[in-house]
Amino acid sequence: MRSITYAKALIYSCLAIVLASCNTKSETESVYEPGSLAVTAFSIQYDNKNVGVDSAYFAIDLNNGVIYNPDSLAPGTKIDKLIPVIKYNSTVESATITMTGGQTRTGSVDYATNPTDSIDFTGNVILTLARGSYQRTYDIKVNVHRQKADSLRWDEAALTTLPSRLGAPLEQKTVALENGKTLSLIREKDNSYTLATSNDLFRNVWVKTVTTFPFTPRIESLTASGSDIYILADNGTLYKGDLTGNWTGTGETWSQIIGSYVGSIVGIADTGSGIYFTQYPLGDLNVVSIPQDFPTSGYSNFVTLQNKWTLSPVAFFVGGREADGSLSPATWAFDGAEWIRLSDAGFPAMELASLVPYYYYRRTASGSTLEEFKVWMVMGGRLADGSANRTVYISYDNGVNWQKGSSLLQLPDVMPQFWGCDNIVAETPMSASLSDNWTRMFKAPAGPQRISSSYQDGNIRWDCPYIYLFGGAGPDSQCYDTIWRGVLNRLTFTPII
Repeated sequence: MRSITYAKALIYSCLAIVLASCNTKSETESVYEPGSLAVTAFSIQYDNKNVGVDSAYFAIDLNNGVIYNPDSLAPGTKIDKLIPVIKYNSTVESATITMTGGQTRTGSVDYATNPTDSIDFTGNVILTLARGSYQRTYDIKVNVHRQKADSLRWDEAALTTLPSRLGAPLEQKTVALENGKTLSLIREKDNSYTLATSNDLFRNVWVKTVTTFPFTPRIESLTASGSDIYILADNGTLYKGDLTGNWTGTGETWSQIIGSYVGSIVGIADTGSGIYFTQYPLGDLNVVSIPQDFPTSGYSNFVTLQNKWTLSPVAFFVGGREADGSLSPATWAFDGAEWIRLSDAGFPAMELASLVPYYYYRRTASGSTLEEFKVWMVMGGRLADGSANRTVYISYDNGVNWQKGSSLLQLPDVMPQFWGCDNIVAETPMSASLSDNWTRMFKAPAGPQRISSSYQDGNIRWDCPYIYLFGGAGPDSQCYDTIWRGVLNRLTFTPII
C-alpha cells in the first residue's frame, strides 16, 4: 500500500507531461526533470542477524522526500549495518548516500557503484539522486519500535481515582452515554450519591453533582440507552431518569437489567408464574420464559454489534451465574427478537467479567501487511473457585469463537485481580507530522473502519481508542477506587492516509 502523497506525486507527474506540450523546452525540463529523479522502490537486503528486515515495507513520500517503514521493525533490531536495495529511473546519473551522526559509521557511499555497501541508519541518512544540473534528496528513516507494537499497555502512570466527591466510594457504576459522554453513579462513603459526567476521559475531566433518589437504587443495575438512563430500585421497580436527577417509574418490575438495545433496555422479569425475558419499551422481543441454562445474574456488560453482515443489530454478553448457582462458560446473543446461546467454551465458566470491544491486528497470508480486526476481549471475572480470572481472551468473529490472547495482550502484574469492572472505550484526538509518519501500515478489511483520519497543513489527525476500566472489586469485596487506562501501542502510532 502506498501513501496518498505518492498518489499525488504521480498525478503531478502526469500533469507535468501534459503541460510540456504547451511550454517551451526550458520550461518543460524544469517541470519534468525532478520527476525523473523519483525513487520507485526501496527495501532492505536479507540479514540473518536481523530476521524480518527484508520483508519490511517502505513507503516513498515523493512530496516530502521521505522514505520510511510505516510498520517499524521489532524492538532490538540492529540498523547500523543494513544493505539497502534502491530502484530508480535508469536516466539517473549518480546516487549518493550520506550518513551523519551514526553510531558506527559516517560519510558518503556511491550507491551506483557500491550497491552492496552497508549503511548505518542509526543517524541521519540522505539519498541524493542527480542528473545533469538537477538533483533530489530523500531522508531515509529505518524505524525500530521502542515498544512492542501489538502490546496492550497499562501504565502505572495511567491510573487515577473514581470521580467521587468524598473518596473511598462504597459502590460505583459507569456507563457510556450518547455523543461520547461518560456517566458514573457513585455511592459515597457516607451513603450519599454522586452523578459524575465526563466528555474527556483522557484528561480525567469530570463534572460532579450530588443526587438523591426517591427510592433505594441498585447501583449495579444502572444502564444507559441513548440519552435515557434506567435503574432498578431495591424492590425491582424499573425507573427511567435523566442527568438532572429526575426519576419516573415505568410501571415495570424486573429482576435484572441485562443492558441496552437500540433505544430500549432488555432484562429479566419474575412474574411469579415464571421468569421471562422482558424489554422496555417493548419492541419485537419474543416474551418467553428463559432457558434453564440462561444466566440470571453475574453476566458481563452487554455490547452491540452491527455491520453489513447483520440484518439487525446483535448484542451479546459472556458468562454469568445460572439459576442453579453454577457459572456459565457461554456467550449469549440477542437480535431484537430472540435469544440464542451463541457459543460455549473458549474461556472458563466465570461471572462479572468485562467484555471490551476493541481492535487488533494480524498479518496477511503474504506477511507483508497487517489486517485490522474489530475484536472482543474478556478481561477479569470471578472463576468457580472464587479466584479472579487473570487471562485475557479474544474473539475475532463476534463472540462465536474465543481463544487465549497472545502474551502481549495479557494484564500486567501491577494490576490487581478484579471482577465486576466497568469498561469504556473512548477515542482521543491525536495528531502528528506526515513527513515523519513512520509507525504503522496495515491493509484494512472491507466494511466500516475505526480510523477516522484527515490530512491538513502537513499534519495527520486521527482518533486513538483508549480502554478505561472503572472500579470493580477483588477478594475482599471492597470497591476499587481506581480507573485504569490502557491502549494497544500500535493505535497510538501515526496512521497513513
